[in-house]
Amino acid sequence: MSELSTTTHTNSSDVSGYVTRINRLGAVVDAFFSRVYIALNRRARLRHEQRARLELYRQNLAMQHQLTQREKELERLHGIVATIKDGIVMLDLDGNIKDINQAARHILGAQLEHSTVELSSLVGQYQEQDRFSSELTPLHEPKRLQVQDRAVACQLAAVSNAEGNRIGTLVVLRDVTEVTFGDKLKDQFVTAISHELRTPMNVIKMSSEVLLGTEEGKAPNRRMLELIERNVHVLDRMIVELLDISEMSAGGFHIRQTPIHVEQVMMSVINGLMTDLKRAQLDVSFMVRDSELLYINGDESRLRWALGHLIQNSINYTEPRGHIMVMMNCTNHEYVTIQIVDTGVGILAKDLPFIFDRFYRGEARNAKGKLIDPRGLGQGLYIAKTVAEAHNGQLNVQSTPAEGSTFTMVLPLAS
Repeated sequence: MSELSTTTHTNSSDVSGYVTRINRLGAVVDAFFSRVYIALNRRARLRHEQRARLELYRQNLAMQHQLTQREKELERLHGIVATIKDGIVMLDLDGNIKDINQAARHILGAQLEHSTVELSSLVGQYQEQDRFSSELTPLHEPKRLQVQDRAVACQLAAVSNAEGNRIGTLVVLRDVTEVTFGDKLKDQFVTAISHELRTPMNVIKMSSEVLLGTEEGKAPNRRMLELIERNVHVLDRMIVELLDISEMSAGGFHIRQTPIHVEQVMMSVINGLMTDLKRAQLDVSFMVRDSELLYINGDESRLRWALGHLIQNSINYTEPRGHIMVMMNCTNHEYVTIQIVDTGVGILAKDLPFIFDRFYRGEARNAKGKLIDPRGLGQGLYIAKTVAEAHNGQLNVQSTPAEGSTFTMVLPLAS
């Protein structure tokens, strides 16, 4: 009994030990598999993170490539816009400038902010339109604006994204000052030529009617015939001048090359205009140095024509009891210098750059503010400058409003 009890106790102890060891083994196995599971999860997570990082890296490379391409496209676009002669301005929906090329900066001038306000105001008239069927849609026909002293043609176009939503406004500017100026000159010329032609034509018409009313067999009225002849000569001279001007503008103006004593030509011009000088109540003085050297090779009739226009210009724009001084001398033994100085009303700064342009008529006013508008086509100074340049010389002017003007013609001496 004692042995059985001992054996039973021993077996129970062994079983308990086995169970304990099995439990421990289970715990170890659980811990092992738990670590294996954790390790596998960690490895899977690392692999997923690696794949995610790799994907992000690939996406980053793709984005960098796209950005590089976009930058190249933008640089190319900026290069193209920079070479365009028209001004290009890109405005956002609030009217703020997002991009502007150099041509636009030049057109809009120093007061860029003020000009931008004007553009924004113009854009605001078309701001309600926010959906378009194309990426670039013109908003109106070109309009002409006055930007400081420039005439500017302006065209607006709405810029939209791929979905048709408006994202900004493109403004295209073109400086049309010269075109506008040319149109103005043409209008002035038509008005002037009509006025100039009307006077002699009216005289001829009136005289002809008087002659037609003379009884048959009676001697014609000699005074009427003289009036017709004189005004026909006026018309003929105008036509010749217009033909010469046409040759000048076409580049086909040629002069003869004969020796000319410039002092004699100028004296002849002044004597021919003495009646006009007396009628205008003007004094004229003539100062000459180096008279024996004042010879050039050129066309005497054309030079007389040019100098006559310069003297006539001073007569037209000098008030009664004013003075005109003509000075001539030899400069550096190379040039004949002719200066015509008057005490006239002068030339306004805004007119000064254009007075030698064909048919330009400036806005000259006397001391009382009255506009001076002499008869003529406005071609005198253009002719004078063209003739001077045809003789390989030059003509320039200095003027102060209300004080007078100085015209200086420089011609090369005869060799």
